[in-house]
Amino acid sequence: MDTVPERRPTEAYDLAAAVVALSRRDVPRVTLLAALDQARTSLRREPHRDVRRTLTWVVGAVERGESADACVDAALRVAARDLGRPPSAGYAR
Repeated sequence: MDTVPERRPTEAYDLAAAVVALSRRDVPRVTLLAALDQARTSLRREPHRDVRRTLTWVVGAVERGESADACVDAALRVAARDLGRPPSAGYAR
């Protein structure tokens, strides 16, 4: 019996966007670290290579303290757009 809940198609995106929002609200560090951990765990299961690559960069930018950068917002828009496309032929888990 599988005890892992079913994964939503936008789970990694939702968690990465939440990490960005939390970092911009200056939440306690422990809260941000927990959100980063959840996002990284979800990214490991993201089947869409382009989305995974973009969101991994977004999460890394937050870890480096660059969450206020306009590039982060642009990367989130790119990931959202890519979620609407089928994965590229060479995608890998």
